[in-house]
Amino acid sequence: MKAPPSKKLGRNDPCHCGSGKKYKDCHLRLEEAARSEQLLLRQAQDTLLPKIITAAQSRAEQLPEAFERFWQGKYPAEQLGELDSLEDRGAERFLTWFAFDVRGPEGQTLVEELAANPDAVMADPYERRLLDQWRDVRLRAYVVDAVRKGQGVTLRDLLTEASFAVADYGASRRLAVGEVVVGHLVPADTAPGATAPTYYLAGAAAQLTDDTAPRLREFAELHLADLRRSNPQASWDDLIAARSEVLQHFVSALPVEQRDPTVMDRIITEGRVALQLTAESVAALLGRGDAATSQPPGDDEPRV
Repeated sequence: MKAPPSKKLGRNDPCHCGSGKKYKDCHLRLEEAARSEQLLLRQAQDTLLPKIITAAQSRAEQLPEAFERFWQGKYPAEQLGELDSLEDRGAERFLTWFAFDVRGPEGQTLVEELAANPDAVMADPYERRLLDQWRDVRLRAYVVDAVRKGQGVTLRDLLTEASFAVADYGASRRLAVGEVVVGHLVPADTAPGATAPTYYLAGAAAQLTDDTAPRLREFAELHLADLRRSNPQASWDDLIAARSEVLQHFVSALPVEQRDPTVMDRIITEGRVALQLTAESVAALLGRGDAATSQPPGDDEPRV
């Protein structure tokens, strides 16, 4: 089937598929059904995420430990209600991460638990469909590759290089090419006839300047190298599954008001020291033949 044309067809125009039939007698009804499906799925996303956040807030016994993991002691758990004023939508960012990334006593994330028993909390069938697709969503970092003003953006996973079409009008207005987004990307368009899902940013996401990408990747490489000490075959997906909060640790350490490259140098250096890694050991653990991970002059060995 040919792709629908960019110019809107009239009901009595020949169908774009080349069948010779009028558009109204061929693909019009199929495409109207697909658009209706897309709208229902988009509406379900808007109602589903608040329900997940509410469920996360009810897990009071798990919140303090997760709070420490996410904020590294920067804030006590008692300040959860104040985080939106202290950090850019900090409470929502934490609770979204808690729901999608933190495994409970049974070894499942909250989203996985809800997906296994959706009827307990999700009455809407479109919410249940989305919830099942969100099981594997985790906190990740993305580079903005393209912006379609008023429509959406194209994001590229900073670590795996996978590309995603994001249908988000708000994101297309606030993001610029080269910037980095740290957040949760969820599929929301599985309508009939769709060749690939359309993605949306779930909840709040951190937005970083266009000089951040290489240093955030370097910081992530430190943690992947550390993970490979105990799991030599560990991949980027394994790192995200085990320690997605390290992306937030990088975000939290950055200055808020203005760029300061020296801060990123310090984050990398302190990360290497904390993990007791040298540039050479990182390169070896990552399977590189050279010490490609940069290291400030005079800091050739970690201080322990």
